[in-house]
Amino acid sequence: MRLLQAFIAIADAGSFSKAAERLFLSQPALSQNVKQLEAHFKTSLIHRDARKFQLTKAGAALYRHALQVTAAAAAMEEEMQSLQSDCEQMVSVGATSVIGGYAVPCSIFIFKQKYPEAAIKLKLGNRRQILEELRSDLIDIGIVEGAQPDAAFQADEIHAEEMLVVAPNQKPWQKPQLSIKELLTAPLIMREEGSATRWAVEQVFRQAGIDFGRLNIVLELNSVDSIKAAVEAGHGISILPRIAVKKELYNKALCSLQIESLTIRQHIYVVYKSKAHRPVTARFIKLMKSAANGFC
Repeated sequence: MRLLQAFIAIADAGSFSKAAERLFLSQPALSQNVKQLEAHFKTSLIHRDARKFQLTKAGAALYRHALQVTAAAAAMEEEMQSLQSDCEQMVSVGATSVIGGYAVPCSIFIFKQKYPEAAIKLKLGNRRQILEELRSDLIDIGIVEGAQPDAAFQADEIHAEEMLVVAPNQKPWQKPQLSIKELLTAPLIMREEGSATRWAVEQVFRQAGIDFGRLNIVLELNSVDSIKAAVEAGHGISILPRIAVKKELYNKALCSLQIESLTIRQHIYVVYKSKAHRPVTARFIKLMKSAANGFC
């Protein structure tokens, strides 16, 4: 490539001396470059005439191809540098459905306001999927709820989300509190077994001495939006994170109740591997750990 660039400069300048000035090289060095090309192609490229500079037929052909090759090489370098820059600014985040659907987009918006050049890719899944993808380096950061992840990861608690009993905004549910007895007989719509939301409820009930098997579970769904729609339609009540029902509570489509003498909180963690991170990844982790403006 260096030899081709030198040959183009000589052809454009029309002389070795002018090209040498432009390239800040000596004429003998440029002459040696041309000899190397001629040796490679086994043909003369420039007529050796002291009175007039002229490319041979082979030289003209080489000049034409050299322009295309060097232009393509420059475009390649530019694109590869751009892709490298894009990669350096990319953060892949995995989050469980409730957190990823209702909280993380807000955190990403805050981050983008401060670092507009960053590109955040958000992937939703269940807790097991997110941790497995983090383990396999398919994502940079995981945001999950439930039990603290195992020692293979660095896990920092960033929030403790209150969980509420949510019910249709109508009688007999329009009251501040629900007794344990009422809870055991009420038609209950729950997340599927194995979900982090259900795990949090089961843990608190177990600690309070409440047999989960005594609950009147009438429906199990794997989507928070489906649960909210079923509750709003009057098919039962549910226990969901406050963050997932803020809009419905504000619009009065649903009402919330506290369980008598029982508080349910869901612990949320930002999870990552203990290794050197790209600056953009480290900044996003720092934001999520910030009490002031990280987790929305």
